[in-house]
Amino acid sequence: MNAKDKFVFVILGALFVSAFYFQFLTDELNIRMDELNLADTEHVDIVLNEFSDSLRVYNLRFVGRGKHLRKAQKDIVANSDLIEKNTDSLASMIDDVSFALDNFKRNTNKKFKDVNNDLDDLAIEVKGIIRKLKQGISDLEQTTSRLEKQLKEIEDLALIQKEKAKAAEDKN
Repeated sequence: MNAKDKFVFVILGALFVSAFYFQFLTDELNIRMDELNLADTEHVDIVLNEFSDSLRVYNLRFVGRGKHLRKAQKDIVANSDLIEKNTDSLASMIDDVSFALDNFKRNTNKKFKDVNNDLDDLAIEVKGIIRKLKQGISDLEQTTSRLEKQLKEIEDLALIQKEKAKAAEDKN
């Protein structure tokens, strides 16, 4: 055997040894993966069992509450219907009040206009009455002054007559 054949056998041997070594490593990795898969399965089963137990417990707790939940749902629907009905009723009442307020406002404005017109008419009447009163007072003052003048003339006439009578007596 020459050196070349020995070298090829050594390389073939090294390849066999490395192949067996890699085979040994992959077998160990497969065994380890099998152990991990088994542990993972057991862990998932434990978690799922605990979750299932918890679900079962919660389901048992809520079995008796189903009717209460249905009643609450019916109450909510009934309350929603009542709110909707009352909302419609309130909207109609608000419209009625708005209509009544508009009528009241129109009537009040009309009454204020009537009162203002009446006040204007009364003001005109009062001005006319005041004018008539002033004219009447002026007429009374004129009449009074005329009567005073006439009274004075009458008094003067009476004095004149007395003096005439006295003078006539003196002459007699």
